[in-house]
Amino acid sequence: MIRNFVTWLVAAALLCGQSQAPDPKWDRLYPNSEVLEMMRGYERAYPGWVKVESLGKTSAGGDTWLMTITNPKTGDAASKPGVYIDGSTHANEIQGTETTLYTVNFVLKNYGKLPRVTEFLDRATLYVIPMMNVDSRERWFSQPSTPNFPRTLPVPIDDDRDGLMDEDGFDDLNGDGEITMMRKKVAMGHGNFKLDPKDPRLLVPIQQNELGNYLMLGFEGSDNDGDGQVNEDPYGYVDPNRVWGDGFQPRYVQAGASEYPLQYPEARNIANWMGAHFNVNVVMSYHNSGKLILRMPGARSQKPMSPVDLRVHDFLGKEGEKILPGYRYVWVAPVLGDSYGSSADHTYGRVGAFSVGIELNAPQQDFNNDKNVSPDEVLKFNDELTQGRMFSDWKPFKHPQYGDIEIGGYKHDTGRSPEGFLSVEEYHRNAMYVLFHGYHLPKLSIESPTVTKVKNGLYRLHIPVLNQRMIPSVSGIVAQNRIHRQDLATITGAKVIASGIVDDPFLNKVQLQEHRPERLFVRGGVDGVSTKTLMFLIESQPGKVVFSYDSIKAGKVSKEIVLP
Repeated sequence: MIRNFVTWLVAAALLCGQSQAPDPKWDRLYPNSEVLEMMRGYERAYPGWVKVESLGKTSAGGDTWLMTITNPKTGDAASKPGVYIDGSTHANEIQGTETTLYTVNFVLKNYGKLPRVTEFLDRATLYVIPMMNVDSRERWFSQPSTPNFPRTLPVPIDDDRDGLMDEDGFDDLNGDGEITMMRKKVAMGHGNFKLDPKDPRLLVPIQQNELGNYLMLGFEGSDNDGDGQVNEDPYGYVDPNRVWGDGFQPRYVQAGASEYPLQYPEARNIANWMGAHFNVNVVMSYHNSGKLILRMPGARSQKPMSPVDLRVHDFLGKEGEKILPGYRYVWVAPVLGDSYGSSADHTYGRVGAFSVGIELNAPQQDFNNDKNVSPDEVLKFNDELTQGRMFSDWKPFKHPQYGDIEIGGYKHDTGRSPEGFLSVEEYHRNAMYVLFHGYHLPKLSIESPTVTKVKNGLYRLHIPVLNQRMIPSVSGIVAQNRIHRQDLATITGAKVIASGIVDDPFLNKVQLQEHRPERLFVRGGVDGVSTKTLMFLIESQPGKVVFSYDSIKAGKVSKEIVLP
C-alpha cells in the first residue's frame, strides 16, 4: 500500500512541473485565445511531456496549433504508435475543441493513477489539434453567427457568380449580437405558415385546406447588393472537410470543394505533417451533430475498405456504441450521403490510419421518449431547463426590403452544441473512446523462439511475434497501396542464409523471401490479436544473436536468442 502510494507520488512528480496545470470548467465553450493559453498552460505544467507547435499559417493568418503528448522517458514521440484527434473542422461544430481538451486534461492528470492511462502515455503518443478551422472558429465567437454558420474556411467565394465575393451575407439587423430568424405577418392567404395555437413563438406549416398569414424569411439579412436576393453570397464557402486529397472531387461534383486537393493551408498543414508521421494509427475528428461514429469511404463510388481493415473498424465502432450510449456506428455514405475529399478518407488512404468522424451531440429534449424531438419540446427545454436562455423573443423590425417584420429565434450557441450542464458526460465518454483506441494500438512482443540446430554452424529459428491488441501493425490499406514500408525483421550477430514467413510450422511450410534475406519484410505485419511466426536460417557458432522487429506503426521490439 505504502509502496504504491510512493510510486504514484514519484510518477506525479516526474510528470508535473512547477507551473500549475490548467483547471478548465467543462460547462462552457472556450474562445481561441483561451484555448491557446490552455494549451500553453499544459506545456508549462508538464515540461517534456507536452509540446505545442504551429504546423504553419492558415488562410487568414492564424496558426494550425498541434499538441504532442507522451512520456519522453519511454521513447521519442515519433517512435511510438500514435493516436491523432482534432476538433472544429467546421467552425460552428464548436465543442469538438473542448472534447479534445478534455481528453488532454484527463490523460495528463491521471498518469500514474490509472493503469490504462499510464500505459497509454508510456507506449503511445497522443497528437491533438483542438482547432483545425481556427480563423472561422474565432469568427463564430467574435462576430454574429448562427448555429450553422460559419462552417467554411475563411476564403472568399463568389457564390452567386456576379463578380463579387461575400458581398451579401447575414446581417445582425437588430444589433443584438446574434443572427436569428426573420418572419413576416401578411394578409390571410398570402402566407404558407400560421402561428402555432399552442405557442405563438412557433410557426407551423399550413395544411392543404388552410390559409396562412405568415412568411418565414430565413436568417437575418437584407439585399446588400441590390440583386433581388438576400443572404445569397455569405462569408466563404469552402468546406474544410471536402478539400483533402483522397477521394477529392471538384465543385461541380462536390459542393464546397476547393479548386484542387489541399489547396488551402488548414488541410495542407496537417497533410504535410501526417506525411512525416506514419506512426499515426488512429484518426478521430470531432464534428456535430447526430451522435454518430462514421467510417469511410465517404462515397459509394469509392473502392470498398479492405476486409482486414473493415473487421477492425467494425470492432472499434461496435464497442464505441457501448462506450457512447445513443451513438450509432455507420458507414457514412448511405446514411449522410456521398461526400468526397474528407479528412478521414485522406488519413486512411494516404496515411493508413483507422479514421473516423465522430458526430457529437443530439437533441436532449425528447420529453415523451418517442425518439423524435418536436419544436414544442425544444421550447419546453428552453423554458424549463435553461430558463429561456436559448431563445430570443420575437421583436418588431422595419426591414429595408420586407417592411414590417419580426426578428427572433434560437441563438447561435444552441442546438448543435449542448447546454453546458449536458457537456461533461459527453466529453468524458468520448475521451474514454479515445483511450479505448489507444489501448488497442498494436502491442508487439517476441515470444519464445524455436531453435533447431541443423548441423554444426547452421541454425533454423522460428520466432513468433505476438500482437496483443486489436489494431494490426500494418493496416490493409498500407499493404494494398504501399503507403510506407512494411514491418522489418532482422538478425544481428549471425549471417542470414534464408528468411521467410512460416505458414505451417508442423510441415515446415515457409514463404521464403527471394532477395536480401537479412532484411525480412513482413508484408501485412502482424494482425490484431494474433501471432506471426518468422523463420531465419543462419550461419553462426553457439552463442547469442539478437532478433529485432521494426514496425512504423507499432514501434520496435527485440529479443536475445541463445544458440546452443
